[in-house]
Amino acid sequence: MKISLDWLKEFVAVTAGPKELKTDLTNLGLGVESLAGAPSRITGQGEAGLPTEANPSAQVSGDTVFEIEVTTNRPDCLSHLGVAREVATLYRLPLKRPRIELKESPALTNGAVSIEITDPDLCARYCGRVVRNVEVKPSPAWLVRRLEAVGLRPINNVADVTNYVLMDLGHPLHAFDLARLRASKIIVRRARPGERLRTLDGVERSLASENLVIADAERAVALAGVMGGEDTEISASTRTVLLESAWFDPVSIRRTAKSQGLHTEASHRFERGADIEMAPVALDRAAQLIADIAGGEILGGILDVYPAPRVRPEIPLGAGEIVRILGYDVPAGEVERILGSLGFRMVSRAATSTGREGLSSSPSGGRPGAWIVTPPSFRLDVAREVDLIEEIARHFGYDRLPSRLRVATRRIGEENLPVQAGRREKESAVSNLLAGLGFYEIYTSSMVDPEENARFTNRPPVVLGNPLSQEASVLRSTSVPSMLHALGWNLDRGRTDLRLYEAGKIYVAKPASAGRRESATKPGDLPDERRVLTLGMSGARRDASVHEPERALDFYDLKGGLEALIEAFEASRLGFAAEGCAYFEPGFAAKFLLDGQPLAIFGRLASRLAREYKFSRDVWLAEVDYDRLLELPLRARSFRPFSKFPAVKRDFSLLVPMGTPYERVAEALAGARDEEVQSFCPVERLPEGKILPDHYSLLLRVTFQSATRTLTSEEIAGAGRRLVEGLAPLGVRLRS
Repeated sequence: MKISLDWLKEFVAVTAGPKELKTDLTNLGLGVESLAGAPSRITGQGEAGLPTEANPSAQVSGDTVFEIEVTTNRPDCLSHLGVAREVATLYRLPLKRPRIELKESPALTNGAVSIEITDPDLCARYCGRVVRNVEVKPSPAWLVRRLEAVGLRPINNVADVTNYVLMDLGHPLHAFDLARLRASKIIVRRARPGERLRTLDGVERSLASENLVIADAERAVALAGVMGGEDTEISASTRTVLLESAWFDPVSIRRTAKSQGLHTEASHRFERGADIEMAPVALDRAAQLIADIAGGEILGGILDVYPAPRVRPEIPLGAGEIVRILGYDVPAGEVERILGSLGFRMVSRAATSTGREGLSSSPSGGRPGAWIVTPPSFRLDVAREVDLIEEIARHFGYDRLPSRLRVATRRIGEENLPVQAGRREKESAVSNLLAGLGFYEIYTSSMVDPEENARFTNRPPVVLGNPLSQEASVLRSTSVPSMLHALGWNLDRGRTDLRLYEAGKIYVAKPASAGRRESATKPGDLPDERRVLTLGMSGARRDASVHEPERALDFYDLKGGLEALIEAFEASRLGFAAEGCAYFEPGFAAKFLLDGQPLAIFGRLASRLAREYKFSRDVWLAEVDYDRLLELPLRARSFRPFSKFPAVKRDFSLLVPMGTPYERVAEALAGARDEEVQSFCPVERLPEGKILPDHYSLLLRVTFQSATRTLTSEEIAGAGRRLVEGLAPLGVRLRS
């Protein structure tokens, strides 16, 4: 958004220099990206309160143009008036509004044209004025210079006035050649399927039923809020002008502009939310200027179709809440000055000597304890008390707010509660553990290709109503594609040894809303949002050296990492299943189960998918149900003194029936474990049938140690015998 300093001074008598103003505007949240000099021009005041070369007191002056980045929630600052309002509040100066004095004809507008709104949900207000007997010609020099200073191309005096008012007051306008409107009628409606319109840029456009158009009695003549049509454009032969000033639904304009590949100054403002009360004001301003520079006669009255006038709800503002949020007691007078200067209407609720509260328009009866604030129609971003406090802080100055440390208060009864780790502490523990295992955290987009998403899950994704592209048209219902793209991106750039993780969300549409556009989803059909922890690995566990060759990452590296992660929590009902899913390589996938339900699934990416993604090395993936994991308490840490007595290790060569996993062996060992058994672990496994048919051989190493004495040979032998006896129900026995 380009702002001319000379133009700005017509609204507020600012004396600050360009560099000072640049800094102050940036501190207010209107980031000034650059300053540039504009061509010198002749200034003076004419009849309309505008520069004119005819004024004998005019003088030549240079101008400065500010390039301002206006955030999407502040469409009120997309004009010189809007920026001037901020400047006037900042420098405690009065805001001068343009003088609008119309000389109307006895003939009435409603006798020259009719207006009908058939879709009030998309067009809440439509105003029209007629100016006849105009002379369309090039604009005067002052108007040309003004438009060129802010980056607009002059066209003719009528079109230039609409653009001037757009940059002046911030409200888009459009001018029709009334003689070209069939039956002198305006109808605001949705486009008919297959209807076509040639817009002012010379492009023949095919319209859809979701597009709002301005039509006459027979056909569409403009794309509402975006661009006018060629059939009714202002030309040198135009004598009667119909001026349009309206309010259109922001979502409708955004969809139309995107679907048609158009972005105009008008659509830029309408899709962010225009000021509905500015429509007739901008219309009068434009009519006045056209009459001044193009001649003509303004017909009496505005044709204003406003089916349901809008009223902004009141917002209570408490002085105590200002102190709580800002940590500073901003004086009441300053609060009223700031909000009043910004256009907010305030009524103070002053505390009386009897302790009761009454409404008054002045705080003279005592210090106000609260206000009732009505936001202006142009501040659509202000809807809550905290929004008002933000406005106060912006103009009071964040640098004037003291730095204070909040007092941490103990809740009643909290001292009697057991110390439990909160969710944030659990997430921190997970991040620290994974970082210790060599993983790097990544962030990926939740918007994915629906076809790619369907390769890895049958959970229905959430379809976006206004997608950026086909490749980002749904919210993912699995995080696997996102991790694969991250791994592929790094592998393609020479990063061969990768350990990545992402703690993100997946979105599963409910059956009633599956496939439905997001904007049409009912509150009861909102998707299920679940947090998923995704791990991705590829490359080598250890690089080659003079001592040993490179060793690639394998199944047990991923399994060990997951075990370390889960062991950080109290997961006493954990199980293991040697089974994966369709996108894992058979025989290289497994699951961890919690209460019989999958907590984590992991394995090697299937070869067919690895070829499609052009992976040159094995890729290992894991998906962890992060929400379920974080519901578990963190494992308490305790210290056990080391024994000063010697430990003895014994190896037991066992024959285990096929189909009996080590997990069941470990459970039986734990159940039959004596206090003398410090630990046990498998050391070697021989395949099926090597020693005995239908059995595999397992070498188990057991460590015996006591904390109070040196164990005798008889005690060790007895403890070992009891361990083996505990395995007998599984059909496990010692090799002879």
